[in-house]
Amino acid sequence: MRTRFDSELETLYVSMIKMGSLTEEALTVLQEALSGSGRDGLDGIMAKSHEIDEKEREIEALCLRLLLRRQPVARDLRTISSAMKMVSDIERIGDNAGDIAEIIPFISSGDLTVRIGLDRMIVTVIDMVTSAIDAFVHSDAEKAKGVIAEDDAADEAFVNAKQMVTEMIRTGDRNAEEAPDLLMIAKYLERMGDHAASLARWVLNALDVTGDWINNPVKVN
Repeated sequence: MRTRFDSELETLYVSMIKMGSLTEEALTVLQEALSGSGRDGLDGIMAKSHEIDEKEREIEALCLRLLLRRQPVARDLRTISSAMKMVSDIERIGDNAGDIAEIIPFISSGDLTVRIGLDRMIVTVIDMVTSAIDAFVHSDAEKAKGVIAEDDAADEAFVNAKQMVTEMIRTGDRNAEEAPDLLMIAKYLERMGDHAASLARWVLNALDVTGDWINNPVKVN
């Protein structure tokens, strides 16, 4: 019985990796667009978002089967319940990627997004998402804590971007009419960072790590 359970648990880990990979692929396309490298892949992000949604449903169904049929012990129960919470955060990151992909075509140039620092924000988000999923698969509490700490950098980048956009409007910058779109992209990236930090907190929950890491949860709109 335990051997069968371990096999299904391994399937869960593999599915989480695949869902994470789909999300990272979408974020990589955004990175290229926000760095001015090219926008050719933006149309494919919505299709990628649908794949992420399907993977979420698949993982949730697997988790429910494990809970109902296998009667997991405490450690396994925390792992499964945390995975169910994590896929929700990953799905929302995918949705945010789709939201940004819809806005980018209205930004006149990649130089503008680089100027605001959005290219650096997406790099931080990608690292956080990748590290959080890796921490879950490898039961790495320290890596999960690192993701939570990195959220401060994402928040600071959002504050800086907001200040720069405000200055554009105040000074009558020739690109000021694009300020609302730039600010919206920055906000979506900041939300992605929050979701990534939430992923890391669920990893710590799965590992039964207590303390401020768990007691100060990230609240995501």
